[in-house]
Amino acid sequence: MSESLYKTVASISTRCATFNLLEDGILHICLFEDSEIDIEESKLMQKQSLAITEGKKFVALIDARAKVDVSKESREWGSTAEAQKNMLAQAIIVNSMANRIVGNFIIKFHKPIAKTALFSDEKHALIWLREQKRIFGI
Repeated sequence: MSESLYKTVASISTRCATFNLLEDGILHICLFEDSEIDIEESKLMQKQSLAITEGKKFVALIDARAKVDVSKESREWGSTAEAQKNMLAQAIIVNSMANRIVGNFIIKFHKPIAKTALFSDEKHALIWLREQKRIFGI
């Protein structure tokens, strides 16, 4: 991600991702290459999201360009109100047709609580997220 697009305020990691709170209140989640995300890791990731945002409402920029394996249980849980607590919108960055198909499948069939859109680059994703912040008043 281009350094000129954001400035990190706080950062934390799990075994599968880094979480960076951006100065404009956007949570940036970057998944690590070859990660295996099971339900326990998903719940830890959600806990870290709430910790770094200090329990405030937020929008998320999720860099999902890495090759990851997400369990069915994690995919299903990840779209629930519990998993997306305080997340009002999420922009998911993908870079392959396979990732785009999976992303569209999750949006269509799991119906995430947070407003969700797929992007191929950070710049357009950030523009969309800033608009969502304005709409939601955060």
